[in-house]
Amino acid sequence: MIKLRRLFLLTLILPVSLPANAEEKKPPVITFDDHVRPIFAQACASCHNPDKKSADLDLTNYSALMQGGASGEVIEPGDASASYLYALVTHQDEPSMPPESPKIADEKIETLRKWIDGGVLENAGSSAKAAKKKKFDLALAAPSTARPETVPLPARLSLQPVLFTPDRTAIDALATSPWAPLAAVSSQKQVLLYHTETLELLGVLPFPEGTPRVLKFSRNGRLLLCGGGVAGASGRVVVWDIPSGRRIIEIGDELDEVLAADISSDQTLIALGGPQRVVRIYATETGQLLHEIRKHTDWITALEFSPDSVLLATGDRNGGLQVWEGWTGREYLTLKGHTAAVTSVSWRSDSNLLASSSEDSTIRLWEMENGGAVKNWGAHGGGALSVEFTRDGRLFSCGRDRTPKTWDQNGTQQLAFEAFGDLALEATYCDETHRAISGDFSGEIRVYDSTDGARLGQLVSNAPLLETRLKHANESLLAAQSEFKPISEVYLTAQSALQQISTEIAAAQKVAVEAKLESDRAATALAAAQATMTQAANENTVASTAVDALSISVPILKEAAEKAAAAAAQLPDDENLIAAAQTIRTTADTKVSEMTSAKGIAATKFAALQQAQKTLDSARPVADETAAASASARQIEQTLVAKLTPAEDAFHVAKQAHDQAAAAVASARQAVSRWTAEIEFDRELKMLNQQRLDSEQQLALHEAQRATSQEAADVAQSNADQARAEFAAAQAELAKNDVDYKTAIAAMEAAKAAATSATEAKQTAAAGVETLDQLIVKLNDAVTNAEQALQLASDDATLIALVSQLKTAAAEKTKQLEADRADLVAKTEAEQLAIVGVAESEERASGLLTMQQSLKQKIAEATAMVAALETKTADAIQAVRVDDERVSESQSNLAKINQTIATLQGLAI
Repeated sequence: MIKLRRLFLLTLILPVSLPANAEEKKPPVITFDDHVRPIFAQACASCHNPDKKSADLDLTNYSALMQGGASGEVIEPGDASASYLYALVTHQDEPSMPPESPKIADEKIETLRKWIDGGVLENAGSSAKAAKKKKFDLALAAPSTARPETVPLPARLSLQPVLFTPDRTAIDALATSPWAPLAAVSSQKQVLLYHTETLELLGVLPFPEGTPRVLKFSRNGRLLLCGGGVAGASGRVVVWDIPSGRRIIEIGDELDEVLAADISSDQTLIALGGPQRVVRIYATETGQLLHEIRKHTDWITALEFSPDSVLLATGDRNGGLQVWEGWTGREYLTLKGHTAAVTSVSWRSDSNLLASSSEDSTIRLWEMENGGAVKNWGAHGGGALSVEFTRDGRLFSCGRDRTPKTWDQNGTQQLAFEAFGDLALEATYCDETHRAISGDFSGEIRVYDSTDGARLGQLVSNAPLLETRLKHANESLLAAQSEFKPISEVYLTAQSALQQISTEIAAAQKVAVEAKLESDRAATALAAAQATMTQAANENTVASTAVDALSISVPILKEAAEKAAAAAAQLPDDENLIAAAQTIRTTADTKVSEMTSAKGIAATKFAALQQAQKTLDSARPVADETAAASASARQIEQTLVAKLTPAEDAFHVAKQAHDQAAAAVASARQAVSRWTAEIEFDRELKMLNQQRLDSEQQLALHEAQRATSQEAADVAQSNADQARAEFAAAQAELAKNDVDYKTAIAAMEAAKAAATSATEAKQTAAAGVETLDQLIVKLNDAVTNAEQALQLASDDATLIALVSQLKTAAAEKTKQLEADRADLVAKTEAEQLAIVGVAESEERASGLLTMQQSLKQKIAEATAMVAALETKTADAIQAVRVDDERVSESQSNLAKINQTIATLQGLAI
């Protein structure tokens, strides 16, 4: 009964579990000082403190933590999944932390995650750090060793050097694209890109980290890797996208400069090494350190992935040469043979043969099945400093003998190029243009034709500033314009003289032509007159001859006709004679007519002859005059033509000089325009790049804010769901309370009825005890009286029997009385229990009634709380929508800037 009462009281005392108000569930602001430092102090500070920096990492203060350790930065603000420290703490990577111990508690890990994703706040007054530029997913579906469909070449890049020094420095790194006519040249705090055929500068890639010590193109030629830094201070590897010139990834945070680095052909891994004697392999997607290889005993000086990405070759300053599994970092082969520093390594395109050069003067070729040296030869006296396989399997190298050379795989020298004036440090080969490129200690870079060894030109590592180029271009323009002026005057004079002579010749030729035409017309007229005269004379002769002939024949015919007529008259019957006479008469008459006509024609022809003679007499002096005029015009023309050649020669000489001077002016003017445009392009590109950087940072901040808003919305939604669940539970509890209360009332009524019955039973038992008690007193009195009587009559048997009977009756009644008294006690206790039961049932019913009021109050409060939390959830969801819009706006703005940059560079589609 007491226990039940306590349980009942506990139900009244326990507090309501609903939140008092919406603010109580606001996600806490997690900071280093308040939340993260205590975790590190408990689990990590014994090994990572200012006095004992294991792995050069101090976790006891914010600045030291953000600086990182020997493996570089360990925290990526805004991205726990990309943070190296988080991977170690969660045991997702090796070495797990704490070492040789279970993971720290999950709630502590969750605190670390929220702190990193929330922008790594130092304290409550700090601002969240924007997430760094997201890593690019550079991974290819398979290792890329085949020629790409589109050969990557730089679009339009800035030609503005980061800095310029008049003195050249030693050439530390050279590289050529495997598929494009493109070479990369190291310079102070920058990398220069040159076209290997035109030798023209195509772009400048800033490397503010320090001096580039190694350059490597990706196997598909799309990317350029650069490793370097500041000796004894820092080192890093960066990767650029060749078409856009954009820096897309940064790897490592070394405490010394990077001397060797490469990117795998599948573009998932980057390996680097240097004076720290450690080879580190990173994932390009996340920047996470995957493997640390610590077998080398001296500086790492050479490093390269095999073309199939399976293997990684590394060489050191002590002559050590190792081959590792690229993806696992496990040791594969140890290549023993070099007795001095390994200076360079290069893989043949099939990944089965590795070439290495060394300060021991040799080049060695190694097979990858057992690691045996299949060939070695003394390549460069004093030391071989660089070697590279060409696409067709030859080798190009250089060294301390100052002479670049090409070899076949048997070590037979094919070509020795012109020797440098100093140590030849770097050698690289452009397979696209068959150009061999080498640089020396003095900073000279030569470009050779690999077919005949001829020197084609040179590249410079100290390209001048654009402003200097523009200044020189303006000076050249002024000089060219100064030289052009007198040459132009001579040219104009010669041109004027030639034009004058040409004009005079043209005029003379026109006169000569016209005179010739006149002479020809006169000659034609004379010839026509002569022809007409001849024809007229002939026709006159013919007509005269015809008249003369008829003058003889007509009289004869007339006489014959007369005689025939006379004869016919004498012989009238002779028809034949009459017909003959008639025929003769007709003929004579016809001839008379013909003679008359002939005389007329003869007169006409004679008149025509006389006219033709007049015409001929008139045409002959005209023809003579025009012929003389034509001859004179021709003489004048020939005289002028004789002057034309010297004038033309003088003009051509002047024009050649003029054209050359004009071309020089145009070239200088074009150079001025070009460098002016390049300066403007550089200014605009830098402005847009800064806008892009600002936009990226703004986007990162908005994304971080959206993540925070989303987390707040999730918390608000969770709180609202919890409040609704507790509201439902309270309603269910109230319903149960109602049932329990009704049950308690029924139990109370039953208890009251039981108590009444118990009281009645007790009262009945008490009455029976009282009656027996009185009866026993009377029986005892009777026994006493009987005994007194028996004393008087001791022999009275009847009296003796009566005494005995009375005693027996008294004893029986006394025994009955004891039983009834015990029953009375029991009934009294039963009555007490029934009374207590009534009190307890009344108390329970009262408690349930009180609890009912409490539950109704609780439901009312829960209803208000649910409404408040639903409002807060709606507000939080609205905040997420607002942040989504801001993110979308930032993304759109960034996309516009990227499109503008692409258009400016000629990359826009």
